[in-house]
Amino acid sequence: MKVCLVLTHQCNLGCSYCYAGEKFKSSMSWEIGLRSLRLAFSRPGPVEVSFFGGEPMIAFDSLARLTRVASTWASRAGREIRFSMTTNATILKDKHLRFLRHYNFFVGVSVDGVEEVQDTQRPFLSGRGSGQLVWRNLEAFCHQLEDFRVLMVIRPGTLESLPQAVERMYRMGVSKVSLLPDTEADWSNSRALLTRVYQQLARVCFLSMLTDEPMWISPFVEQHPAQLAGSEGSGGCGFGADELAVSPAGHFYPCARLVGPDRRTEVRIGSLADGLDWERIAQLQLQADEKMNSCGTGGCKCLALMPGDQQAQLANVAMFTEITGEACQNALEMVAA
Repeated sequence: MKVCLVLTHQCNLGCSYCYAGEKFKSSMSWEIGLRSLRLAFSRPGPVEVSFFGGEPMIAFDSLARLTRVASTWASRAGREIRFSMTTNATILKDKHLRFLRHYNFFVGVSVDGVEEVQDTQRPFLSGRGSGQLVWRNLEAFCHQLEDFRVLMVIRPGTLESLPQAVERMYRMGVSKVSLLPDTEADWSNSRALLTRVYQQLARVCFLSMLTDEPMWISPFVEQHPAQLAGSEGSGGCGFGADELAVSPAGHFYPCARLVGPDRRTEVRIGSLADGLDWERIAQLQLQADEKMNSCGTGGCKCLALMPGDQQAQLANVAMFTEITGEACQNALEMVAA
């Protein structure tokens, strides 16, 4: 079972587009953390424990303690266990890297672009830019960790410099990048630029797959023939059934992206106190499927349950799906030529 522990609502960055909502000093207690781990071990099969926030590295002591406990439980029970974390890469010391490497963490590192873009999109709460620090720490990840992915939120204002940032990451040693469109942004005047940039990056991705050092750029790599051939029967989003997120207060959500400040009772699916609400899970799954099918989009069901103008967001998702498909087809034709 996959269980995501949202360790804290606190964050040291002030990203204007952040879907996590209001930041405040509320962290997961030791008791709730342990009960969340027990939930992850409550079903047979592999165990996956992830840590999220806010910024989970603010609560690194709790993260480390819970990781050690989960690792011990898995070892004693002969269970396979995997750990992951999403971080903004602003809090990083050698001891953190040693810990993450020791427990084979998969790490998602949020970087929106070159220093100037990062400073604008993801400043510290004080307003100071985070770009120089984050790029320095990204280089440390390249040297010390075997398994990590850069998560890039893209917005209309960041498109122009996106290829430059991806190329720089590749030269640095980054091999996995996920492009995450800000679906709440106004993309009405950016379609032409988006198409051009996506076609360029799709070509980079597909050409790199012919080398010994591929650049796995999502969402393009998923449509590469080699990946399509091996994706049959692969798992997807568990959405409350096999995968859930636990807020610092112990409330359950289908996905970490839906936790926010932990006030959206309409998308809660239970709690540590009351257990899973299977009727609510079924309702939300049906609601999400209907909305996703109505606009012809694929992807995680949480996209249909995000706060804000959901119809506009799904329309943007549909646009990105279309442009991605066209870019991948063009890249495939170029590679085959």
